[in-house]
Amino acid sequence: MSKRSIGRKSDRRHAFCLVFARDFCADCAISEDLDYYLDSFAEEGASEMDFILGEIQGVYAHLDTIDAYIAETSATWDISRISKVDLAIMRLAVYEILHDDKIPDGTSINEAVELAKAFSSEDGGKFVNGVLGKIVRKLREGDEADENQSL
Repeated sequence: MSKRSIGRKSDRRHAFCLVFARDFCADCAISEDLDYYLDSFAEEGASEMDFILGEIQGVYAHLDTIDAYIAETSATWDISRISKVDLAIMRLAVYEILHDDKIPDGTSINEAVELAKAFSSEDGGKFVNGVLGKIVRKLREGDEADENQSL
């Protein structure tokens, strides 16, 4: 495992913590949250502040779309019934899947599952994996339909 991927895992974990915290303080400014969080956990640090801030800003810039994908694919689970931990993890992953071409979909899903295993319930990883897998399949089906129509 490269040093960069270890740093990125840690940065994604920091981004998850901040996305999760925003559910409890919706009026807080992202930059204030980031400054406070990083000051509080300075010993852990972060390798790429731009990555963390970009992830958080991206999630909240596209929150309605992200939540719509999660709601559509989480079957019988209303989004308000999804645990805040799982929701924050999936929001981060769905943002990456939809808007960050540098991160492969599989990487976003795997990292989300690892976060769920660390922070969620016993079945959190399975739930997160299932929802994100359905989102990726739905997006791929849409891409294939677009390609077939253009032929």
